[in-house]
Parts: sequence; C-alpha cells; structure tokens
Amino acid sequence: MIHKTAFILAYDMLCRKGVRNWVERRAVGIICLPYLALILAALLTLTEGQNACQKTVFSILVGWAAIAVWCTSDFQCKPRNWGMAIRTELDLRPLYWKKAIAVYYAVVVAVAVAAGIVMPYL
Repeated sequence: MIHKTAFILAYDMLCRKGVRNWVERRAVGIICLPYLALILAALLTLTEGQNACQKTVFSILVGWAAIAVWCTSDFQCKPRNWGMAIRTELDLRPLYWKKAIAVYYAVVVAVAVAAGIVMPYL
C-alpha cells in the first residue's frame, strides 16, 4: 500500500509540473531511488575476503531492494483500478500518508547507511 501511495503522489506531482513524456515510468523511478541507496551501500562495502556475516548482510540488502523494485515495476503495466481507492484514502488522511512514506524511506536509507558503516567491521 505504501508503494502505491508513493506512486500516486509522485505521479500527481509530475502531472502538476507539466511533464508529458513517460510520466508513469518517471514516477516509478522516483519511488525506487531509496532502493538504489541499498544496492549502492551493499556494493560499496564489498571486500575481497568476505566472511559469512558480510555475505548474509549483502544478500539481505540486495534481496530487499530487488523485491521492492520488482513489486513497483509493474505499476505502469497493470490497469490502475486501485488508483481511485488510494486517492480517496489520500483525500481522507493526506498528512498521515506523507509522513508514513517519509518515515519508510528514511528507514530504508538509514539501513543503507548503517550497513555501510558496520560492514567493514563484521
């Protein structure tokens, strides 16, 4: 639900700015940016002699990012009959969803930063 809500908010923002080309793909790109931070943190902390802990953390980070990107990749392909339900939920509680999305993405980036700091010491 949070990814679909973020997609609708990004889609509406792009439409308000006057973007006409590939609006849905750009909206998906906007909501997938924090997962790029996970993948980059995992790749930048790779060392040549990895132990089991580092391999596990690397696999979890890349797996989480891959699953999230896979879940959001089909938003522009499927018919958006869920868009109206999410828009009505946004009309009822807009501030709640904006805060929830900000907290969710802050946690994603914090996990990436924490992994980048901790990985060399494992």
